[in-house]
Amino acid sequence: MSAVMIWIIAALAYAVFWFWYVGFQKKVTPQEVVTTMRLFERDGSWTTHQQENLRKFLLDDDGKDFVMVNLLHLKSPKEESLKKLNKYQKIFLGALLRKAGHPVMIARAASRNIENVACDHADDWSAAGMIRYRSRRDLMNMLPATIGSKHHGLKLDSLEKTFAFPAAQWFMFGGPKIVVALSIALLASFMHIATAL
Repeated sequence: MSAVMIWIIAALAYAVFWFWYVGFQKKVTPQEVVTTMRLFERDGSWTTHQQENLRKFLLDDDGKDFVMVNLLHLKSPKEESLKKLNKYQKIFLGALLRKAGHPVMIARAASRNIENVACDHADDWSAAGMIRYRSRRDLMNMLPATIGSKHHGLKLDSLEKTFAFPAAQWFMFGGPKIVVALSIALLASFMHIATAL
């Protein structure tokens, strides 16, 4: 195989990854948001304020990725709650990975709050996480299979309290875009050298 062909294949491989990881999806439409929000009206566990926040977030779609920032407080006994939460995450993250979403950071609390400014009932967090979504459309498309589902019930049963908010624009040093590009380039370099010997 020629050196030119090796690098063409490498470029195509990265293009396929980029298409999957970044995507070129249409922005969410107002009618799609109306349809999605009916799920929460039927579910009844979300307040009007929370529904409005989600509605505004979907309507303000910029077509780019974002991270969901989560704080979790597990119910006691925490070992049982953690088992339920892990079962939920196995199903949810499996579906998320197929849409190029993934955890950016997951950590357990090392102590109680060190700083707490004007936040009532904001102590005793058990864990924190940041989850990357490829787009707001992906989040919207995952909601029907999540809200009211058996695996979502596992999450609710495991948590004493939680809150989550989306964050964008965001950046991660050494993220998949860079790691995959370097890995493909390294493999192509080895193949280039091997064919030259």
